[in-house]
Amino acid sequence: MLTPPPLAPDVAHGAPPAIDVRGLVKKYGSKTALRGLTLRIEAGSTVALIGPNGAGKSSFVEILMGLRTPDAGEVRVLGHDVVRDPRGHVARIGVQLQEANLFRLLTIREYFAFFAKLYPRHVDLAQLADEFALTDMLDTRVGKLSGGQKQRVSLALALINDPELVILDEPTVGLDPIVRREFWELIRTQAAKGRTVLFTTHYMDEAAALANQVLMISAGRLVAAGSAEQLIARAPAGSHSLDDAYAHFARQGALEAA
Repeated sequence: MLTPPPLAPDVAHGAPPAIDVRGLVKKYGSKTALRGLTLRIEAGSTVALIGPNGAGKSSFVEILMGLRTPDAGEVRVLGHDVVRDPRGHVARIGVQLQEANLFRLLTIREYFAFFAKLYPRHVDLAQLADEFALTDMLDTRVGKLSGGQKQRVSLALALINDPELVILDEPTVGLDPIVRREFWELIRTQAAKGRTVLFTTHYMDEAAALANQVLMISAGRLVAAGSAEQLIARAPAGSHSLDDAYAHFARQGALEAA
C-alpha cells in the first residue's frame, strides 16, 4: 500500500482543529442528507472524504463553504462559527470544485487578476504560475487548455488567497493516470506547506496515497475514520484493501440507516 504523508508538525503540538462538526443535520424536504454527522479534522492534516453517491458528501462540503445552512448542529471552520456567520471564514479557505465551469474565452492571466481582487490579500501571481507550470501559457484562453491544465488552473485559483484550509471536490476525476499522479504531487506540496487539505474522491488508491486520515460517510453519518491501514484492519477478515473496507463500512452504514 502507498504510504501517505505524516501529519504536519502543528498537529502534534495540539493546534485547534481545522474543522469541528457536531450533530450536523441537513434536510431537503422529506429527505435527510446529514443525520447527526460528527467529526473533527486536525489542522495540518490531509483528509480524504469518501462515501457512496448520495451519502451526504456534497451537502457537508457546501455547509463548510457557507453555501448551505444546516438544520441542526455545530460547525466550526478554522475556529469560526459557520452556523452563525456563514461567510466570515471564506477569505481563509480555498475551494476547487469538480465542475469549475471556467469561461473559455478568458486567459489564465485574466483569471488570476480577477480572483486576486476578490480577497484582502493574495500570493505573488508570478510565483503561483511558476509553481503550477503555467507561466508559458498565461495568455492562453482557457478553452484551449487540456483537462489536466484546466485542473491545474482551478487548483491555482483555489490557492490564490494563500488559504489555511483547501477543499478539493473530486480533484482528479477524468484525468489520465500520468496527469493524475502529477496532480497528486501538487496536493502533497500544499500539505507540506502546512495547509489542511480535505478532498473528496472515489479513488481508493488516491485516498490511501495522499491522506493521513480517511473519513467514510454513508447515509449521512460517519461510519468509519482512521488511516487507510487502520480501516483495513477494522474491516472483516479477508479485507485486503481500502476498497474492501470501503464496501464493508458503506454497506454497514446503509443498513443501520434503513
